[in-house]
Amino acid sequence: MTPSSPAACRAVLQGIDFSQCKYVVELGPGTGCFTEQLYAQLPSDAQVLIVEVEPSYIAHLQEQFGDRFEIVQGSAHLLDDLVAERGWPHIDLILSGLPFSLPQSVKVPLFETLRQRISAGTDLRFFTYMPPVMKRYYRGFPLRMVRRVLANLPPMWIYSAGGR
Repeated sequence: MTPSSPAACRAVLQGIDFSQCKYVVELGPGTGCFTEQLYAQLPSDAQVLIVEVEPSYIAHLQEQFGDRFEIVQGSAHLLDDLVAERGWPHIDLILSGLPFSLPQSVKVPLFETLRQRISAGTDLRFFTYMPPVMKRYYRGFPLRMVRRVLANLPPMWIYSAGGR
């Protein structure tokens, strides 16, 4: 995998009012391109949970962001359990770097959790390289396109759903 361009990393988070983000989850950070932007922009008292399934990324994420963010090696479909373990009352922002074509065993429970969280006021922010295909997977979500980043290779479309 090739990390997203710096312009794309910044664009994914544009327009978010970070002063209103106390509880933040990032799903599938990979190399941490978007995590770096969260780290730079979130208030120091924000509680941030980073969930990455691939063990080879954990040490790097821990080294770069572990002083302020909690890094967990696990599956995104366990989001509700992970949040409950921390006693969080809600999630303000979920940033997702996950591919839309997840295995059914992950996708079904994860998408149900995302729908419930969005209904409760959580803002979901994610990107895709193939909007027509992605929209089939996210059918029923209140999607709105935030922006396109044509300077990224491949070009990136950024979407949001929900929000307070």
